[in-house]
Amino acid sequence: MKTKLVLLGLMSILMAGCFAPVNLSFDSAKTLNKGQIEVQGMYSRYDVTNDTLATALINQNYGISVGYGFTDKYTLKARYEYIDPTITFQKIFDEINEEFNEMNSMSYFEINNKLMLIDNTLSISLPLGAYFYNTKAIDIKNGGMGWFSFDPRVYVTFFRSTNIFELSVVPKLHVLFGTFGGYVTPGISLGIGLSSDLDRWSIRPEIGYDKFLSFGIGASVNFNTVK
Repeated sequence: MKTKLVLLGLMSILMAGCFAPVNLSFDSAKTLNKGQIEVQGMYSRYDVTNDTLATALINQNYGISVGYGFTDKYTLKARYEYIDPTITFQKIFDEINEEFNEMNSMSYFEINNKLMLIDNTLSISLPLGAYFYNTKAIDIKNGGMGWFSFDPRVYVTFFRSTNIFELSVVPKLHVLFGTFGGYVTPGISLGIGLSSDLDRWSIRPEIGYDKFLSFGIGASVNFNTVK
């Protein structure tokens, strides 16, 4: 009952997208060096909350990304995440809105170009993304094949000079649009990078908020292709 009240309190958000959009980036203001390749895996979870701070798990995400440094200040990344809704959320959503039958898993694809403005401290990016339902349980006859997203972000990073620890604050704006309509909402995340050498590998825990609470962890390895 408590979980159902949480979801009912934010029904306008859920009806817009029926899922929590990707909010965590597992990244910092530092761009890859010229010719450097980064391979990263990540896991995250998203919870919906109400005014009493009660929470309910909406979806869990599993992802991978690959990045390439075209210059020391410009990095291009491709990212994929599998969005897996919880069984509890599926059942509650069915009770609230029978038209949608069963909540689907989704696939998220993103192309992200990042430009560093101040060395290791400030960067901006303009990611373009797309969400697709992996089955046809959603009411396809009335639309709902997926969503497109525009997700501008600003990366502000501290303590990068240590090369073993960094703290990043990432404010952003989610712009989603599709056949069910669209919505715009701000978001923010706070992440850290831990390593014995951040230029070679890193572990990246991160938390975020954008009307949904999110937490995740990423792990990345860098390969130099230019000596």
